[in-house]
Amino acid sequence: MSLKLLQLGFFSMLVASTSSVFASDPDGIHEDPYGDAKIRRTDAGNDAPLPEGFVPIDLLELRVQGWSTSTPVTDPYQGQANGQDADLMRLQITFAGLVSPPGPLGIDSFLYHPYMFGDRPVFGYIDLDVDNHINSGGELTPLARNRYLANVGRFGLSPEGSISERIVRSRDDLDENFQTGPQFERTGAEFSLTMCGCFTPEIIAQDGDGDSFFDPGETWIVRGRFFERFTAFEGTSTMFGGSSDGLFDPFVNLQFKHDIATDLTTVTLVFPLTNTGSADLRGEAVVQPIDADVGNQTSISEALDDLIYMAPDAQGSVGVLVHRWEDEDIEDYLEPTEWGVNALVGTASIEEDPAALFIWTDTGFNEIEGDLNNDDIRDELDEQVILDGISLEDGGENDADGEVNG
Repeated sequence: MSLKLLQLGFFSMLVASTSSVFASDPDGIHEDPYGDAKIRRTDAGNDAPLPEGFVPIDLLELRVQGWSTSTPVTDPYQGQANGQDADLMRLQITFAGLVSPPGPLGIDSFLYHPYMFGDRPVFGYIDLDVDNHINSGGELTPLARNRYLANVGRFGLSPEGSISERIVRSRDDLDENFQTGPQFERTGAEFSLTMCGCFTPEIIAQDGDGDSFFDPGETWIVRGRFFERFTAFEGTSTMFGGSSDGLFDPFVNLQFKHDIATDLTTVTLVFPLTNTGSADLRGEAVVQPIDADVGNQTSISEALDDLIYMAPDAQGSVGVLVHRWEDEDIEDYLEPTEWGVNALVGTASIEEDPAALFIWTDTGFNEIEGDLNNDDIRDELDEQVILDGISLEDGGENDADGEVNG
């Protein structure tokens, strides 16, 4: 075991900085550093193959804002941020380089074809905590294993604040028991932009050479169930019209746009905050009332109304995730710049492994590097946690040379 190298690596981090926190601006802009992407496999052998020369997908920025547009039907992506009583929200993610839409991962009888649309397909989850409270919202296992709290530790990072106590730090933490710690299931989020490979996206529009392969400089619109409320609420929910009763996962259009000059790709969703916004996007003059039907006019408001309705009677794990929504007012949670966000992104292997669907490459936001004792500071106390861990494992089954040699 190369204890000296581990010590030197940790000391160099201490010299470079005491933390790596990237706070969000009041206008809903969340930033992540350029060039910090790393390949973090999840397969048992840690050797899932990628295309030769694959460059890890690097998340740079996320914007989540109220939105207004004069062309809601023809081009909702053109408009401006609107922080006052908006009926729409825009969620836009920026990646370094050319990033293509995700192909299917063999889930629910779909073919395994992640590279269907390009050489660098992006997979992952952008989770939205609309009440910005860590004790309401989350996902249940096994789905929780592919969410932020279960994977951010792979990058040597932890989220700022008390929620860091919930991150997974070892394989033993990934149990099926919701009640045991760390409670990585309890992310606090209610909604997610979901690029999961769970379906084959439909190409609605594409420019360029039209060959259905995402090339530099092209702009596409793809359609699928990319936006969802967490499935943990399914069993108690009254919603219908989605992929299954109880789920809020309407069909949405997602724009992928690559700019050659900057070599950046933006992925953009415009989604209704209210049913008025939904009517605008659908080009319908009459606004439908909230009715729990995901298949007609639907919105964040409609999904929250359902959470509030189910909260008093929800039991067990779902009750824990939803109890705080009891008697809440929808209007208090429709300002996207006030939402909490986290991101977990990556890609997929060129070979199918049902036990390890994703290869993660980046996370965000508001994270601290090397904070191992949950005090939001990286210092000598964290160094001691590492040294204690090395001492504990030295010569054991997790030691590469198998010898007690410091």
